[in-house]
Order: sequence, then C-alpha cells, then structure tokens
Amino acid sequence: MACIPIILGHATSPYLLQDTDTRVLLAALRQRNQPLSWFVTDWPLKNHFYRPVSTLFFEFDQRVYGTNAAGFGMTNALLVVTGVLLLFWFLREFTDRPAVAGCGAVLFAAWNLNLSYQFSELFSWAIWITLIVGAVQHKKAIGMYVPAVLVLLTFRDQFFGVTSLNALMLHWLPSRTASVMTVFALGSMATYSRYLRHEPRKEADLRPSPLDPPATRSTRIRHLKPSSPRWLVASMVCAALALASYEQAVMVPAVILGLTILFHWKGHRVNWLWPAAFWGLLFGYLILRHAVVPSAPSAYQAQQFRTGPGLWLSLAEYYLPFAGSIPSFLSTLDQFPILLMTAGPYGFFLFAASNIATFVAVRRDWIYCTAGYLLSSIAYMPMAWLKQFDHYHYWPMSLRTLLVVSLGSIAGKMTLTAWSPPASSAPRRLSPAPGSLAHP
Repeated sequence: MACIPIILGHATSPYLLQDTDTRVLLAALRQRNQPLSWFVTDWPLKNHFYRPVSTLFFEFDQRVYGTNAAGFGMTNALLVVTGVLLLFWFLREFTDRPAVAGCGAVLFAAWNLNLSYQFSELFSWAIWITLIVGAVQHKKAIGMYVPAVLVLLTFRDQFFGVTSLNALMLHWLPSRTASVMTVFALGSMATYSRYLRHEPRKEADLRPSPLDPPATRSTRIRHLKPSSPRWLVASMVCAALALASYEQAVMVPAVILGLTILFHWKGHRVNWLWPAAFWGLLFGYLILRHAVVPSAPSAYQAQQFRTGPGLWLSLAEYYLPFAGSIPSFLSTLDQFPILLMTAGPYGFFLFAASNIATFVAVRRDWIYCTAGYLLSSIAYMPMAWLKQFDHYHYWPMSLRTLLVVSLGSIAGKMTLTAWSPPASSAPRRLSPAPGSLAHP
C-alpha cells in the first residue's frame, strides 16, 4: 500500500528529458546504438565512471518509450518501489521481526514522498505532553521522564531523514544510477542475510536448558540443515551488478562484513571466508575498472571532490548529529555573556544532551540500533568527500530506517514509563507480623 502513491505520483513532465545531463546521455546512446558496449568502456557522459548496468536502464527506456517522458518517470518510480520492497525483505531476514520490516519499508516510502515532515506538529505535542505529564507524575524524579523527552527529540530528528529524496529520485533521471545500485545492494544484503539466518546456530544455543520439557519416546530431534548456497551465489551476483551500476557500491563488501559480525553477535554460526569473497569481488571490479576507464580524474570528478568543514559536517549527520552544530556554536562564543540571553546556546546543549541520552538508551535494543547506525554510516562514507547531491544518501537512508524504527520503539516504551504513575511501594511489614507466634 505504501508503494501505490509512488507509482501514482510518478513524474510525467516533458522537462524530465530536458536537463543537460539527460540530453547528452540519451544522445550518446542513440549515436552508439550498442547497449552491451558500455561494459567495456566509459559510460555515456564520459566523466570516467563505470556504470554499464545502470546505463542499460536508460537504453531500455529509450527503446521502449522513445521521447515519452512519462515512461522514463514510471521507470524511476518502479526502481524506487523495488527498493522499498527489497528493503522490507532485507529487514525481515535480518531482524526476523515482520513489524520492524514493515515499519522500515513504510518509512522509506514516506521519505521518497516527503511525507515525514507532515508529523512535525505531532512530535512537538508528544514532546511537550511527555514533559508536562512526566513532571506531574514524577515531580522531582526527573530521571523518570527527562530521558524520554531527550530520546523523543533525537527520534524526531532522525524520523525526518537526512535529506529530501523526492525531487531527485523521482524527478531527475540521472539519479537512477543510485536507485539501480540500491536495488542490487539491498538484494545482495537480503539474500546474504537469508543465508546466515537459516544457518544452524552455535552449539551453545542448541543445548537443552532447564526450561525445556523433558524428552520422551515420541520426542524428535530436529536436525538443522545448512542454508542453501544458492543464496550466497545470488548475493554475490547482486553485489557485482551493484558495482557495475554506481561507484558507491564499493562499500557493499564492508556492509556484508558488518552483517556477518552482527549475525555473529546474534548467536548465528558464520563462515568468515564468505565476507573475504566479497572483498575479492571488489578487487576484481577495481582491476576491470582500471582496464576500461581512464585512471586520471576527469574534469567533473576534480570539480566534485571537496575537503574542509563541509566534509566533516556531512559525516556528522550520520555519526554524531549534534557535532555538526559545534562550529556555529563556537563562532558565537565571542558574544558571551550576551549570548546567554538568546536561545542559541540552550538549543545546542539540548541537541547534544538528546544525542548523548539516546546513546545511553539504545542499550534496550542495542543490536538493531547499532546495525542501522553503523551500516548506514558505512554506506555513506565515500560520498562525504564529494559536493553533495541528495541521491548520495539514498542507499544509506534506506539502511537508516532500522535505526529510526528501533529508536521509535525505545522512545515509545520510555514515554509510557514517563506517563505512568510512580510505582507504589508495599506497606512496611511489622515485626513481628500480627498473628505470628511469639519468639523468645
């Protein structure tokens, strides 16, 4: 249901084919008219990128739709929908929690439609109500409600997403390089997670516990069969297709290694040779890329690389959000003590406190919060060194949904505690208790 608005709202404007990159790209396709030749050469814009798989999607649209911009827009929408569905599959395999998978997929669809900001007023009310009700219920016991307010603040910020996705992912054709890569990257993660989830668990987890029912003559021991290796093959094929779609996919082996570690923490038996195979795949990709694409940076690449504060501010959005506000806060310190009469410093300290309180609170569901936090940060890392476009965040934000959904669960439980009346202690027991025998 969450995907239907994406399909119905697909781009139809004829201007979809009129931006400079799209016109040059489509003209190059028509001039060459050899779709498979892109596997052994630079991609149509000639700026030293190896993207044959994502180029084939442009080839398909041009041959099927011609100059019909609505057809190109429908392909963009279908890629986004496929990404949402594959995200659901990945979250379902990784967490084994259908509710988490469903909420994560719906949130990602909402980010693609720019719907998350519709809940800003609801969050404001929830934060203020939690603060007021908590103060009435618990009074001076601020530890019962203030942490809930701080976690709600962080959850609100994360719920809105890192950036807006709608304009570029649905209404700008060159961004489909990122959406095609995301489809294959999520496919690789989903199939790999399925393989690991169906592997036998560690021996310590298979031993009977004191809570298990006693064995009888009719008891049958369930022999767990190893997961089919076809899921591993499918995962590596998807990873190879992602690498041939967009350069950000170089982080797929790192994400696969992260998944392996996370499944190990969850108690699954893992084979550490399989992540090494993905790194070998990356090495082969780099050799192929070096052979068919010029090694020297193109003029476009040289223009896009960046260093300096912007780089660290972009990384801070994923690793420690309040750190991005530190430079602006430090720049205002020369106005002290007049600064204390404004809301600026207090907003910064509140932002920092909410982040710190959230890091403390995630111990309630640490493995899934850690997964969403680390996997999305790893996926985004190489794009921070480039001047920013929204589609750089597409794959990382899809993985970020796991963190947001887990934080929402934690924030909800803490809010219920803040709203609940304080626990009543049992009456003091008299010694000796009434009716008890006298003791010498």
